[in-house]
Amino acid sequence: MPSPLLTLPSELINTLQQAMPAAKYHSLLTQCRAVSLLNTGLSNQNYLLSYLTGDKVLRVNQRHSHWCNRVLEVECWRSAIAAKIAPKLEWVSDDHQFYLSEFVAQPQGDWSQFSSMFGHSSARPLAAMSHPDVDAVTLLTQLFASLSQLPVPSKSITVSAQWQEYALQLAQYSAEQTQPQWQQAWQQLQRLNARVRQWLSQLESCMLLPIFCHRDVTPHNLLLSSPLSSQNNPGHIGQAKLYCIDYEYAVASHPLFDLASAIATHQLTNEQVNQLTHKVIVQYCQMASLTDVAAAKAALPAAINCFWLFSAMWALLMAAQDTEQSTQYIDYFNDYLGYITF
Repeated sequence: MPSPLLTLPSELINTLQQAMPAAKYHSLLTQCRAVSLLNTGLSNQNYLLSYLTGDKVLRVNQRHSHWCNRVLEVECWRSAIAAKIAPKLEWVSDDHQFYLSEFVAQPQGDWSQFSSMFGHSSARPLAAMSHPDVDAVTLLTQLFASLSQLPVPSKSITVSAQWQEYALQLAQYSAEQTQPQWQQAWQQLQRLNARVRQWLSQLESCMLLPIFCHRDVTPHNLLLSSPLSSQNNPGHIGQAKLYCIDYEYAVASHPLFDLASAIATHQLTNEQVNQLTHKVIVQYCQMASLTDVAAAKAALPAAINCFWLFSAMWALLMAAQDTEQSTQYIDYFNDYLGYITF
């Protein structure tokens, strides 16, 4: 009977076989019991490979995803593995097209159910989302504590530099863009320049040092897991924790940016947001990454606006680069821009 691994697209199998050491490929081929598509992202596809010895995830990076520094991504991922907040990375191809990592089961539920989008003054749900045996604020606080203590990545970028980098790329594309929707979106962004400078000034006035910054702490990039029961503790489920995945955009940057991305994309109540904000900012101030608690809290709305601004600018860049899906990216742009609060 043919190996289930061979149900993957033939072109993918051929490329994988050429990239992977022969012994490892043979092991995958002979021991694989099932293959299924986990998800398809804008820059990668992930397949679940089932094995008796433990399931694995095969990630296939799109070759056109040139906005991602794959070497830096792996560097940051391995730092997170050392801190036990990321799935173990078993193998990386020399060209960084393929990653093979462990599969993290989520017996207590899928964290992506927390996914929603909010501006800093958006109406929040009155009641906390029901999730079995989970305190979202505590788990997120623990995750931020772990992320903030990771080694500072080799690449550093300020929020101002990120804005300028995106704006420069968009200005270059604007000279050749003939699509009216794209030009209209670009003009919308340009009209925000004065406000953006205010947000950036407020953010950078309350920062001392850049720290490890994932820059995309959305529910879809978090996995909820807990240690499985052992022979010594039959039926016992260990303490739940969050794992962080997808380090494509990780760099050293402003401490508030990760907190902003989580608050902007998690369905939390106002009380939960206030609790999470206080706990995480106090942590950051204690490690001397921020000047003081009050200044950092006051700057958080600016950080949330910058998160949505950068998301919108990214979407507009993708609309210029991927003409076939340009309309979809323009829709993303409008959605993201709509969460900016003035």
